[in-house]
Order: sequence, then structure tokens, then C-alpha cells
Amino acid sequence: MTTSRPLPPAVRRVLPWLLGWWALQGAVALTGRLVARRKNEGDESTAGIRRVVAVGGVQLRPTNPELARVRVDLVMGGAELDLTALPRVPGGVDLTVRALMGGMGVRVPAGWRVWWAFRGVGGIGIEKGADVMRTEDERGADLRVHADVLFGGIGVEGPR
Repeated sequence: MTTSRPLPPAVRRVLPWLLGWWALQGAVALTGRLVARRKNEGDESTAGIRRVVAVGGVQLRPTNPELARVRVDLVMGGAELDLTALPRVPGGVDLTVRALMGGMGVRVPAGWRVWWAFRGVGGIGIEKGADVMRTEDERGADLRVHADVLFGGIGVEGPR
């Protein structure tokens, strides 16, 4: 006859919280996929791109020289946007990021001017040593970042 040992008290207290956290992440991931099926627009060759990402990641490398707008919604996820294949876009590119516990890396060609408006808890910044310049002139910027972030951030990097 074999007997099973009971779980230690600490494990019994923590286990429901872990199971609850995994269930929450599963629900967020499933909901994110369903929303993404309805909201995602465009591809890397279009002038406008929108992506919804929940509990995962996405990489975008747009190639359309007339790219005007990119919108990314992140929930516990990450995104990478590589604009280095683009020439200077007349009128600039508008990037809108809404992130909840998520982050985004944006790679831009050398010499681009970047303007941003940031609201939330987190941060946005330009990589040290990058040949990218922050500007206060919204209309003259090559990249305009509009960010609403809670517990996340956005990093702007130069070309590799």
C-alpha cells in the first residue's frame, strides 16, 4: 500500500495564485488573438499598418516608401518596428503605440528626426550613440510617436 504525501502548506497557499495567473494569461492571449483577427490591418507593403498583440510579439519591417501610419496595441507583449528599409517619407510616419505591460523597439535610418508625445507610467528614449535626433518640431519630424503606456516603454534605435 502506498500513501501520498500531502503538499507542504506553503505550496498549497501559492498554488491557487499560480493557477489563477496562468488562467489569466491564457484568457488574455485568447482574447488578444480574437481581437487581432478583427483589428489587424495591412501588411509590410501597405501605407498603413495596425497590429494587436497580446502575450506575444510581432516584428514589422515595412517596405512601402509611402508609409504614413503604424498603430500597435500591446498587452503583455512586445513589438519591433524596423524602418531602416525606408527612405525619408514625405510628411513623416505616425506611430501610435498603446501598451499595457509591454514594450516596443523602433529602429530608424541614420539622421532621422524623432518627435514624441508620451503619457503613462514607463518611458521612451533614444539609444545613446545612435545617429538619431529628437526634435520639438512635430510637423518636421520624420517619425512622430504618440504613446500611451502603462508599465512599459519604447526605445528608438539607429541602424545597426
